[in-house]
Amino acid sequence: MCGICGLYGDQEEGTAIRMSQTMVHRGPDDSDHYSDGVVSLGHRRLSIVDLSERGRQPMSNEDETIWMVVNGEIYNHKDLRRTLESAGHIFRSSSDSETIIHSYEQYGMGFIHKLRGMFALALYDKKNRLLVLARDPIGKKPLYFYYDGRRLAFASEIKALFAAGVDKSINWRSLSGYLMYQYTVGRETMFQGVNKVLAGEIWTFDGYKLSNKRYWDLQNHNNQHEADYISRLRYTLDEAVKLRMDADVPVGSFLSGGIDSSAVTALAAEHCSGPLHTFSVGFDTFSELPWAKKASEHIGTEHHEIVVTPDMVADCIEKVAWHYDEPVGDAATLNNYFLSQEACKYVKVVVAGEGGDELFGGYQHYRIGSLVRPLYSLPLWARDCGEGLLRLVPHNHLGSKLSRWRHMAMFLLQPSFREAHDYMTQTMNVEETLELSGLGGAAGMILAPHINDRLNQAMAWDCKNLLPEKFLMKADKATMANSVEERLPLLDKEVMELAFTIPSSWKIRNGQEKYVLRRAVANLLPNDLLNRKKQGFGTPVGHWLRHPRIKSMVLDRLNDGELAKGLFRAQPLSRLLKTLDVPEPSGLSSHFTDGAIWTIFALQLWHDTFFEDKTKCAA
Repeated sequence: MCGICGLYGDQEEGTAIRMSQTMVHRGPDDSDHYSDGVVSLGHRRLSIVDLSERGRQPMSNEDETIWMVVNGEIYNHKDLRRTLESAGHIFRSSSDSETIIHSYEQYGMGFIHKLRGMFALALYDKKNRLLVLARDPIGKKPLYFYYDGRRLAFASEIKALFAAGVDKSINWRSLSGYLMYQYTVGRETMFQGVNKVLAGEIWTFDGYKLSNKRYWDLQNHNNQHEADYISRLRYTLDEAVKLRMDADVPVGSFLSGGIDSSAVTALAAEHCSGPLHTFSVGFDTFSELPWAKKASEHIGTEHHEIVVTPDMVADCIEKVAWHYDEPVGDAATLNNYFLSQEACKYVKVVVAGEGGDELFGGYQHYRIGSLVRPLYSLPLWARDCGEGLLRLVPHNHLGSKLSRWRHMAMFLLQPSFREAHDYMTQTMNVEETLELSGLGGAAGMILAPHINDRLNQAMAWDCKNLLPEKFLMKADKATMANSVEERLPLLDKEVMELAFTIPSSWKIRNGQEKYVLRRAVANLLPNDLLNRKKQGFGTPVGHWLRHPRIKSMVLDRLNDGELAKGLFRAQPLSRLLKTLDVPEPSGLSSHFTDGAIWTIFALQLWHDTFFEDKTKCAA
């Protein structure tokens, strides 16, 4: 696990070194670089597998014609190594990373299909002057790039690109999408000209032509029988957890007390040679800590708890904004950060339950979408009539109860299942975004054309959008800020492919979400843990926003911030901020209002951090 960076084309001597120095937190154990005058590669190392000098990167083959840096882990490296050694390849280390180089030698561009793991990699074929960039199938590890027609720069974090001389300017096209979804949608980022390698993509550059293709996608795999769903899922998940316990350093587990993290922790304990450390986060208002403690006691782990207070949030929120590079409107970024900060005291690696909701139907909007599906076949005249009546309801009062109920009613009148699903994942809809900022439209979600089952299709949309660009990115940035590697067994390639052989009727059954997953791990957990309803990795956003220190920070930033004053309309913003004077409100309206305030606060905080230099943070 580490941070990678590099350039192809015109560059000053030492550029790759400067880039890697911005990411010391991603790899505090070691650093090195390579350059041949055409391509430079930089690497920050967090030593996990093969802690010796032989595992150092940039890494090459025997004759130094192929060089590589990678951020991540290849979990099937031992099987790959045996196959490659039998074909005559000679290894110089026991590092999982070295299998990538020899796989490229053996299989050419087909090497990418041999890898089972999480990764963002850069491989340089010196003979052919070819640079290859790739990101793992579901996007667990980030990879950003900038190409100006003259040179290509890439890195694990955007701030490293600025160290290479990339101009720092706002990408205004991404703002409306961020306001609607709390993250930047699609390939573009919030910085002009800086793009993402999307999940499951591979890019090549030979100095003249930059091209890309998708090498992996979610698909229907209709090769299962119902009787096999539960047993195959248990076997594949157990194998995925076992592979992720392979490390030359201690491995722990994030444990919330929900079904996903509890099942992963229980399986991890079976494959752990020593005591398994588990980590949970709670708050001074509400908490899942009792459930996590119950799971820990049942499984038999060494358990650690941390309670996040508003003062802790106020103390570190600016540093967290620096680590995230882009604004993230989900306040759970703080949960991830404090959890990782605690974990790094005991372990270098953790497993976690991320992905269970998207693969096995854990979100409420899947059930709601299923229930209201008949409405999508309403005749056009009925839909027009309903929309006409709703337009009589005033909607230019962002955050009011009337506005929020109108928002929910509009969901029922969406013209298709896809648009209804998209609507349910928004923090602010198009009308509210227009009212607040005057910005309209957003990049469309990346679709899943190879999935036919309607609800599975919705889950696939979230796997290709919400999961990689919001949840996985906030997890990566928080863990790496604290030099911790997070491994995600539920998002193993084999588990994901298996999950989409299972019809949605086995995922949401008799009103219970994740039915097939619960059945698969039924003997691992007590019934009350096994069958408890999803609570989510929530945060007391309303409580935080009304804490004197945080409220003062929010009002100062949004009333006086350069971006807020130029972007947000005065009246809607003022109405929104006045809701903070209501002490600890509850209900649908306050949930959406508090979410909207945190979203725009995170945006202004990002702007202050990267454009006004108000925040000075060390890595």
